[in-house]
Amino acid sequence: MSKKIKNFNIQIDHREHDDRIRKAACYYKSKGDTVNVKELLIGDYVFNNQVCFEYKTLKDFIGSVESKRVFNQAIDQTTSFPYHFVIIVASDMEKHEYFDGLDGEAYVFGWDNYDGAIARLNTFTTVKECSTEERAIKFMRQQARKCIDNKHVVKRLKQKTDNPAFNYLALTKHIGDDTAELIVDNLGVYDLDDLLQLDNNTLQEINGVGSKKAGIVMRAINKKKRGL
Repeated sequence: MSKKIKNFNIQIDHREHDDRIRKAACYYKSKGDTVNVKELLIGDYVFNNQVCFEYKTLKDFIGSVESKRVFNQAIDQTTSFPYHFVIIVASDMEKHEYFDGLDGEAYVFGWDNYDGAIARLNTFTTVKECSTEERAIKFMRQQARKCIDNKHVVKRLKQKTDNPAFNYLALTKHIGDDTAELIVDNLGVYDLDDLLQLDNNTLQEINGVGSKKAGIVMRAINKKKRGL
Protein backbone atom coordinates (compact mmCIF):
# COMPACT_ATOMS: atom_id res chain seq x y z
CA MET A 1 0.00 0.00 0.00
CA SER A 2 1.42 3.40 -0.96
CA LYS A 3 2.29 5.86 1.76
CA LYS A 4 -0.22 8.67 2.25
CA ILE A 5 1.17 12.15 1.80
CA LYS A 6 1.24 14.30 4.94
CA ASN A 7 2.41 17.72 3.80
CA PHE A 8 2.59 19.68 0.59
CA ASN A 9 4.95 21.96 -1.26
CA ILE A 10 2.53 24.70 -2.35
CA GLN A 11 3.19 27.43 -4.88
CA ILE A 12 0.94 30.50 -4.96
CA ASP A 13 0.94 32.99 -7.79
CA HIS A 14 2.20 36.36 -6.53
CA ARG A 15 -0.53 38.17 -8.50
CA GLU A 16 -3.22 36.76 -6.22
CA HIS A 17 -4.86 39.25 -3.85
CA ASP A 18 -2.43 40.09 -1.02
CA ASP A 19 -4.94 39.35 1.74
CA ARG A 20 -5.86 36.03 0.16
CA ILE A 21 -2.21 35.06 -0.14
CA ARG A 22 -1.71 35.86 3.54
CA LYS A 23 -4.74 33.81 4.63
CA ALA A 24 -3.84 30.85 2.43
CA ALA A 25 -0.18 30.83 3.46
CA CYS A 26 -1.13 31.08 7.14
CA TYR A 27 -3.57 28.16 6.88
CA TYR A 28 -1.27 25.90 4.86
CA LYS A 29 1.74 26.58 7.05
CA SER A 30 -0.37 25.75 10.12
CA LYS A 31 -0.81 22.30 8.54
CA GLY A 32 2.94 21.88 8.13
CA ASP A 33 3.05 22.70 4.42
CA THR A 34 5.79 24.67 2.66
CA VAL A 35 4.51 27.75 0.83
CA ASN A 36 6.34 29.60 -1.93
CA VAL A 37 4.82 32.78 -3.40
CA LYS A 38 6.12 33.34 -6.92
CA GLU A 39 5.03 34.07 -10.48
CA LEU A 40 3.23 31.05 -11.90
CA LEU A 41 2.85 30.66 -15.64
CA ILE A 42 -0.21 28.44 -15.21
CA GLY A 43 -2.73 28.43 -12.38
CA ASP A 44 -2.94 30.29 -9.08
CA TYR A 45 -2.26 27.47 -6.59
CA VAL A 46 -0.13 24.41 -7.33
CA PHE A 47 0.33 21.51 -4.90
CA ASN A 48 3.43 19.30 -5.26
CA ASN A 49 3.71 20.29 -8.92
CA GLN A 50 0.78 17.97 -9.63
CA VAL A 51 -2.51 19.59 -8.61
CA CYS A 52 -3.33 22.96 -10.15
CA PHE A 53 -6.15 25.33 -9.20
CA GLU A 54 -7.31 28.37 -11.14
CA TYR A 55 -8.96 30.62 -8.53
CA LYS A 56 -11.79 32.93 -9.59
CA THR A 57 -14.04 35.30 -7.68
CA LEU A 58 -17.46 35.57 -9.31
CA LYS A 59 -16.57 38.89 -10.94
CA ASP A 60 -13.27 37.46 -12.21
CA PHE A 61 -15.01 34.39 -13.56
CA ILE A 62 -17.63 36.38 -15.46
CA GLY A 63 -14.97 38.63 -16.99
CA SER A 64 -12.80 35.66 -17.98
CA VAL A 65 -15.76 33.89 -19.61
CA GLU A 66 -16.65 36.98 -21.62
CA SER A 67 -13.03 37.34 -22.77
CA LYS A 68 -12.72 33.53 -23.30
CA ARG A 69 -9.60 33.62 -21.11
CA VAL A 70 -10.76 31.02 -18.57
CA PHE A 71 -11.16 28.36 -21.29
CA ASN A 72 -7.61 28.86 -22.50
CA GLN A 73 -6.37 28.85 -18.90
CA ALA A 74 -8.15 25.56 -18.26
CA ILE A 75 -6.70 23.99 -21.41
CA ASP A 76 -3.22 25.12 -20.31
CA GLN A 77 -3.84 23.39 -16.98
CA THR A 78 -4.84 20.12 -18.64
CA THR A 79 -1.68 20.05 -20.74
CA SER A 80 0.65 20.81 -17.82
CA PHE A 81 -0.77 19.04 -14.74
CA PRO A 82 -2.34 15.61 -14.15
CA TYR A 83 -4.92 17.12 -11.78
CA HIS A 84 -6.61 20.45 -12.42
CA PHE A 85 -9.58 22.50 -11.21
CA VAL A 86 -11.27 25.85 -11.59
CA ILE A 87 -12.49 27.26 -8.27
CA ILE A 88 -15.32 29.81 -8.28
CA VAL A 89 -15.86 31.66 -5.01
CA ALA A 90 -19.38 33.09 -4.84
CA SER A 91 -22.15 33.20 -2.27
CA ASP A 92 -25.79 32.69 -3.23
CA MET A 93 -26.39 36.39 -2.58
CA GLU A 94 -23.58 37.39 -4.96
CA LYS A 95 -24.98 35.19 -7.70
CA HIS A 96 -28.46 36.60 -7.16
CA GLU A 97 -27.14 40.17 -7.44
CA TYR A 98 -25.18 39.41 -10.61
CA PHE A 99 -27.66 37.21 -12.43
CA ASP A 100 -31.06 38.49 -11.26
CA GLY A 101 -30.17 42.15 -10.78
CA LEU A 102 -30.87 44.25 -7.70
CA ASP A 103 -33.97 45.79 -9.31
CA GLY A 104 -35.32 42.56 -10.72
CA GLU A 105 -33.64 43.03 -14.10
CA ALA A 106 -31.03 40.45 -15.03
CA TYR A 107 -27.61 41.54 -16.16
CA VAL A 108 -26.41 40.72 -19.68
CA PHE A 109 -24.48 37.82 -18.19
CA GLY A 110 -27.26 35.70 -16.67
CA TRP A 111 -27.84 32.27 -15.17
CA ASP A 112 -27.80 30.53 -18.56
CA ASN A 113 -24.42 32.05 -19.37
CA TYR A 114 -23.03 31.03 -15.99
CA ASP A 115 -24.34 27.47 -16.11
CA GLY A 116 -23.29 27.09 -19.74
CA ALA A 117 -19.73 28.23 -19.02
CA ILE A 118 -19.42 25.77 -16.15
CA ALA A 119 -20.83 22.94 -18.28
CA ARG A 120 -18.32 23.69 -21.01
CA LEU A 121 -15.39 23.80 -18.60
CA ASN A 122 -16.50 20.50 -17.06
CA THR A 123 -15.94 18.76 -20.39
CA PHE A 124 -12.17 18.93 -19.88
CA THR A 125 -11.55 19.97 -16.27
CA THR A 126 -13.52 20.16 -13.01
CA VAL A 127 -15.26 23.25 -11.67
CA LYS A 128 -15.90 23.61 -7.94
CA GLU A 129 -18.03 26.35 -6.39
CA CYS A 130 -17.17 27.53 -2.87
CA SER A 131 -19.30 29.99 -0.93
CA THR A 132 -16.41 31.72 0.86
CA GLU A 133 -12.71 32.37 0.47
CA GLU A 134 -11.99 30.34 3.61
CA ARG A 135 -13.86 27.33 2.25
CA ALA A 136 -11.97 27.56 -1.03
CA ILE A 137 -8.58 27.65 0.70
CA LYS A 138 -9.45 24.55 2.73
CA PHE A 139 -11.05 22.75 -0.19
CA MET A 140 -7.94 23.08 -2.36
CA ARG A 141 -5.81 21.30 0.20
CA GLN A 142 -8.41 18.58 0.75
CA GLN A 143 -8.79 18.01 -2.98
CA ALA A 144 -5.03 17.95 -3.53
CA ARG A 145 -4.70 15.27 -0.86
CA LYS A 146 -7.48 13.20 -2.43
CA CYS A 147 -5.94 13.47 -5.89
CA ILE A 148 -2.43 12.51 -4.86
CA ASP A 149 -3.37 9.85 -2.31
CA ASN A 150 -6.02 8.18 -4.46
CA LYS A 151 -4.34 8.84 -7.82
CA HIS A 152 -7.67 9.95 -9.30
CA VAL A 153 -7.00 11.60 -12.65
CA VAL A 154 -9.54 14.14 -13.82
CA LYS A 155 -8.20 14.46 -17.36
CA ARG A 156 -4.77 13.90 -18.78
CA LEU A 157 -3.15 13.44 -22.13
CA LYS A 158 -1.63 10.08 -22.98
CA GLN A 159 1.44 12.06 -23.91
CA LYS A 160 2.41 15.61 -22.97
CA THR A 161 4.09 17.73 -25.62
CA ASP A 162 5.29 21.28 -26.15
CA ASN A 163 3.17 21.50 -29.30
CA PRO A 164 0.04 23.58 -28.50
CA ALA A 165 -1.66 22.39 -31.70
CA PHE A 166 -1.33 18.74 -30.64
CA ASN A 167 -2.50 19.53 -27.11
CA TYR A 168 -5.54 21.44 -28.35
CA LEU A 169 -6.62 18.67 -30.74
CA ALA A 170 -5.91 15.85 -28.31
CA LEU A 171 -8.16 17.43 -25.69
CA THR A 172 -11.03 18.02 -28.10
CA LYS A 173 -13.95 15.62 -27.84
CA HIS A 174 -13.98 12.88 -30.53
CA ILE A 175 -10.44 13.69 -31.72
CA GLY A 176 -7.96 12.43 -29.13
CA ASP A 177 -4.25 11.67 -29.13
CA ASP A 178 -4.04 9.32 -32.13
CA THR A 179 -5.74 11.64 -34.63
CA ALA A 180 -3.90 14.66 -33.24
CA GLU A 181 -0.60 12.86 -33.74
CA LEU A 182 -1.52 11.92 -37.33
CA ILE A 183 -2.30 15.54 -38.18
CA VAL A 184 0.70 17.24 -36.63
CA ASP A 185 3.17 14.62 -37.91
CA ASN A 186 1.85 14.38 -41.48
CA LEU A 187 1.22 18.07 -42.04
CA GLY A 188 4.06 19.58 -40.03
CA VAL A 189 1.76 21.44 -37.67
CA TYR A 190 3.96 22.97 -34.98
CA ASP A 191 1.77 25.66 -33.41
CA LEU A 192 -1.79 27.01 -33.34
CA ASP A 193 -1.14 29.32 -36.30
CA ASP A 194 -0.24 26.28 -38.42
CA LEU A 195 -3.36 24.51 -37.20
CA LEU A 196 -5.66 27.38 -38.13
CA GLN A 197 -4.41 27.30 -41.73
CA LEU A 198 -5.66 23.75 -42.36
CA ASP A 199 -8.66 22.98 -44.53
CA ASN A 200 -10.98 20.00 -44.95
CA ASN A 201 -9.39 18.70 -48.17
CA THR A 202 -5.89 18.76 -46.73
CA LEU A 203 -7.01 16.83 -43.66
CA GLN A 204 -8.65 14.13 -45.78
CA GLU A 205 -5.40 13.56 -47.64
CA ILE A 206 -4.01 12.00 -44.45
CA ASN A 207 -4.30 8.22 -44.36
CA GLY A 208 -6.52 7.48 -41.36
CA VAL A 209 -8.46 10.76 -41.36
CA GLY A 210 -11.73 10.34 -43.23
CA SER A 211 -14.43 12.87 -44.03
CA LYS A 212 -16.21 12.45 -40.70
CA LYS A 213 -13.06 12.94 -38.62
CA ALA A 214 -11.94 15.82 -40.83
CA GLY A 215 -15.28 17.51 -40.19
CA ILE A 216 -14.83 17.19 -36.44
CA VAL A 217 -11.32 18.63 -36.67
CA MET A 218 -12.52 21.53 -38.82
CA ARG A 219 -15.24 22.38 -36.30
CA ALA A 220 -12.58 22.47 -33.58
CA ILE A 221 -10.37 24.68 -35.76
CA ASN A 222 -13.24 27.05 -36.53
CA LYS A 223 -14.08 27.34 -32.85
CA LYS A 224 -10.47 28.24 -32.15
CA LYS A 225 -10.58 30.87 -34.89
CA ARG A 226 -13.62 32.44 -33.26
CA GLY A 227 -11.87 32.38 -29.90
CA LEU A 228 -14.40 30.04 -28.31
